[in-house]
Amino acid sequence: MDLKERMKDAINTLKLPVTCRLGYLDGKHAPDLRLQVLPGSNVIDRDYAGNKTEEYIMEVIMRGANELEINQVLAKVADYLCDNDFRVVSHDGSFVYSGLDVASFPHPIMADTTGDVTYVFDFKVTVDTFTKEG
Repeated sequence: MDLKERMKDAINTLKLPVTCRLGYLDGKHAPDLRLQVLPGSNVIDRDYAGNKTEEYIMEVIMRGANELEINQVLAKVADYLCDNDFRVVSHDGSFVYSGLDVASFPHPIMADTTGDVTYVFDFKVTVDTFTKEG
């Protein structure tokens, strides 16, 4: 399923001052903006044919020295993803987007001794997936 790649690509259409990458913060980029799929994703409905409605818990996380820039970037991402018109389309037909619910708006989670701060924005994406025939 290409959901996380399509979500990353959608975020990168915003032309932010930093490129969104997949995975965890690795300390090799400053500032660093990442999209992660968190544990706890689950199937919320399944029909007899094997088609499913699934929820994926995701997090946009940003680390850097400029707290104002982090706030501006994550606010722009949150506004974009929370818009009722937001949609994401699978390139390989593996899902159909159903909706997005915000779990938490951007907030700080850490400040380290180098002066860098880390903020996160959590949300849940609901998609429909279908069994592939023969």
